[in-house]
Amino acid sequence: MFKSLLLKGRTLCLLLCCLVSSLVVNAQTKHTGKVTGSDDKLPVVGASVRVKGTTIGTQTDVNGQFSINVNPGDVLVISYLGYKSNEVTVGASETLNVALQAGNNSLNEVVVTGYTTQRKKDISGSVTTVNVAAAKSVPSVSSETMLQGQAAGVNVITQGAPGAGAQVTIRGLSNFGSSSPLYVIDGLQTGSMSNVNPNDIESISVLKDAGAAAIYGVSGGNGVIVVTTKKGKQGKATISYDAFYGTTQPLGGNVFNTLNADQFEQLLVKTDPGNALLIGSKIADYGYQSGGGSKGVFNQANASTFLPNYHLDNDPSRDYLIQKFAKGAGTDWFHEIFKSAPIQQHSLSASGASDKSAYFLSLGYTNQQGTLIGTYFKRYQARVNTTFSVKDHIRLGENISYSYITSPNGAGGLSNGGNQNEGNSISETYRTGTYAGPAALGNALNPVGIQ
Repeated sequence: MFKSLLLKGRTLCLLLCCLVSSLVVNAQTKHTGKVTGSDDKLPVVGASVRVKGTTIGTQTDVNGQFSINVNPGDVLVISYLGYKSNEVTVGASETLNVALQAGNNSLNEVVVTGYTTQRKKDISGSVTTVNVAAAKSVPSVSSETMLQGQAAGVNVITQGAPGAGAQVTIRGLSNFGSSSPLYVIDGLQTGSMSNVNPNDIESISVLKDAGAAAIYGVSGGNGVIVVTTKKGKQGKATISYDAFYGTTQPLGGNVFNTLNADQFEQLLVKTDPGNALLIGSKIADYGYQSGGGSKGVFNQANASTFLPNYHLDNDPSRDYLIQKFAKGAGTDWFHEIFKSAPIQQHSLSASGASDKSAYFLSLGYTNQQGTLIGTYFKRYQARVNTTFSVKDHIRLGENISYSYITSPNGAGGLSNGGNQNEGNSISETYRTGTYAGPAALGNALNPVGIQ
């Protein structure tokens, strides 16, 4: 009797456990919801919806909607690339609407594209923004050099001369004519940005595809570089000073691989033994030329008796110029005209803003001495950017910049029409074999004298 009752009791307990388990399973209900972005209120497609601490989960569809079987009290983890993960506790309601906060600030970065601004994640065309802070870590006199290595598809070739601009191309050479891009500085179209103070630049955007031409027409066919200068920002008035100082070193060694005086003498003996510079198998010690056109050479041994009347009277035809030819290593003409040179740049600015106005003021000074003697680039700059809110929907202001530049023979300071000219001092460094300019090298001149 007792055993029969015990057996019945065990059976009843087992039935009760199964009933409770069934109730627990049946308590799990289907919940639906929608995931949107808090910044644009648009559905987030492909967001992950997972029950915390388990492998149970799903994804949102093209409308940002999802459905999942969960129990009240479960915690759902919703995540998506570019947004912060959000945890939601399941309640009595079977509908869950979740707004994700943007987690990558760069997606909301404002990019200037022509006459308007857009968020980076909304841009479908080929637009690159330059990291201005990283670009300014390398001191530069020309703002165009800030683009070097900072934007994919943008090539920058610098000329090296003091203050000289750079040749900028976007996606290579696009035609047989000019391939230079269009520059738009604070809405003003121009052909260069070299005279903009690098410390005044707030942002640089590079428009590389056909969308640039759609905004600016034919002038934007080679791409567009949009530059925005700094404005005053809300907060306390700020005064900043930025400066750098350095030196530029010319190339060392025998840059053009030229012969020294003794090597030139050996070459002359083998190739032109009858040359007027030679006495026997050696180049003479001295050369002379008269105002009347006579010329010749002589050695140190007979210098005291040669041309005894070279300055007898005022007849120019009887005046003689006597010069000593170099021996041994001769003169390193390249390093006679190229020396190490200092460069310095200073910038002082003040900015601030209130509810009704904003201002940015700056002064700049640049002094770049060229490694080529006698060359330099000096620039004085000033900028005023202000904005005043007169009434609702009425705003007045201006962007004013001023530059004053001094440089011999224009930017770069190269004499005789640039470094490709025959009579340029750089060319003369490898055309002049000795100080006197031997006849074998034609009309070679003294490069130091030229500069």
